[in-house]
Amino acid sequence: MCFSAVASFSAGSVLSVAGVITTQKAQSRVQLAFAIIPFLFGIQQLSEGFVWLSLTHQQYAHLQQTATYTFLFFAHVLWPTWVPFAALLFEDKQPQKNIIFGFFVLGLVLGLAEIFCLSIYHVEARIYGHHIEYLITYPKPFVTISEVLYGITTLLPCFVSSFKKMRWFAIVLATSLIVANLFYRAWLISVWCFFAALLSYIIYYILSQQNKKEIPVVA
Repeated sequence: MCFSAVASFSAGSVLSVAGVITTQKAQSRVQLAFAIIPFLFGIQQLSEGFVWLSLTHQQYAHLQQTATYTFLFFAHVLWPTWVPFAALLFEDKQPQKNIIFGFFVLGLVLGLAEIFCLSIYHVEARIYGHHIEYLITYPKPFVTISEVLYGITTLLPCFVSSFKKMRWFAIVLATSLIVANLFYRAWLISVWCFFAALLSYIIYYILSQQNKKEIPVVA
């Protein structure tokens, strides 16, 4: 969340608790990667809270680089890999698993490319317009390609899923991305992650519905 340190820490705490609840809702290990998403969002928001502190309080300035890269790891690297991975484990029909596996491989490649770029290009966080703006000097062609691949790897796996309620996850995720892109373009990374954090309820609902079905539990 990009509005203040207090907001980021509050959101991180709430999401961490929500993550514990959704994780407890998981009845098998195949559901765990999906159920833990709110908790991961919580860690991400807590890391941005430390970015805020490092930018507004001199005594925390030494935390800026670590907090910034932690947040960007979640935003740039983890999600295009984790979402298709979670959808892959959640899926129980082979044709859909094969397609989602392709998205997972694509997300893994994108994540590795992001790690490489984060390690060689200049990265800076600053407060601008009462938000945190992340300045990353990626080549423009890479930015364009990575944005397209990011959308593909985080949205399409859930649309492909044979479990139709997974599409609600993708729809809410896509809506939050569009809203953030239209109204908060300069702070897209940070604001979108706040909106995406609202998916915790959707995740709980999907797990509740899935657990009503008779599915094989993978030990």
